[in-house]
Amino acid sequence: MSSDTFHFPSFLTSQGGHSFPWDVVILAVIAAALAFRLYRILGRRVGVQGVKQAMSRPMAAPAGTERTVPPPLPEGAGVGSGAEPMRARYEIPAPATRVGGVLVDLVKMRSGFNPQEFLQGVEMSFRKVVSAYAQGDRATLATVMTDDVAQVFNNAITEREAAKQTQRSELRGVDVLSIQDATIVSVDNAPVARIEVNIISRQINALMGENGQLVVGTEAVTEFHDLWLFETSLGSDDTRWRLAASRPA
Repeated sequence: MSSDTFHFPSFLTSQGGHSFPWDVVILAVIAAALAFRLYRILGRRVGVQGVKQAMSRPMAAPAGTERTVPPPLPEGAGVGSGAEPMRARYEIPAPATRVGGVLVDLVKMRSGFNPQEFLQGVEMSFRKVVSAYAQGDRATLATVMTDDVAQVFNNAITEREAAKQTQRSELRGVDVLSIQDATIVSVDNAPVARIEVNIISRQINALMGENGQLVVGTEAVTEFHDLWLFETSLGSDDTRWRLAASRPA
C-alpha cells in the first residue's frame, strides 16, 4: 500500500513534509486495528465458553444463605412429643369449577361461611373423632355426627368392649384436606348442604385383643385416605357441620 492509493488529509501532508514515512505509520495502524479486532473475537469466544461451563456446574449458595432441610421426624415423634406438628394443606376448588360454584352459592346462602374455615373445622372434627373413638367417648362423638352415624360408632364401641378389645389410635399428622364434592339438596322440604372431603393422615391404628395381641391393623405409622361427608341444614339455626358418612378413599 502507498500514498498513491491512500490519501491523507491536506493539513497532515502540508505540515509533515515529504520525507516522513507515512506508509509505515499507516501499516502499523492497520496492523494494530486488525490485532485489536482479533483479540476481541477470541476474547468473546473464551468468555462464552466460560459462561457455559459455569452454567453446567451447580452454583454454590452465598455464605449464610444455605437452605437446611430438616430431617424426617423419628417414628416416636408426634402428639405429646414436644415436636411442632406439620400444618395440613387445604385444597379448595376454584370458583369457576362446578364444586367451586356450589361453595360460592353457600357463601351467599349462609352468612359467615368460608371454605378455609370449614376445612379447619373438619380437621378439628377428624382429630376429635379419632381420639374419641379409641377412648370409647360416645358423648364427644355425638357432638360431631348425625344420629345415624353416631349409632354406627356406638355399636362398634359396644362390640369392642364386649370382646374386651382396645383400640390403639395415634394420629401422627393430618397432611391434606381436599374438598372433593359439594351439593345443595332438599331434605323434608329444607335445603341441606353437603360437602365431601378427602382427608390424608398418618396414624398408628390397631385393634388389640384382651391379652395385648394384635387383632386388626398395624402398629406401624400408616398413611390413610378417607372420604368424609359433612352436612348442615341451611334452614336451621344450628349452623354446625356434622359427619354424615365416611368411607376409605
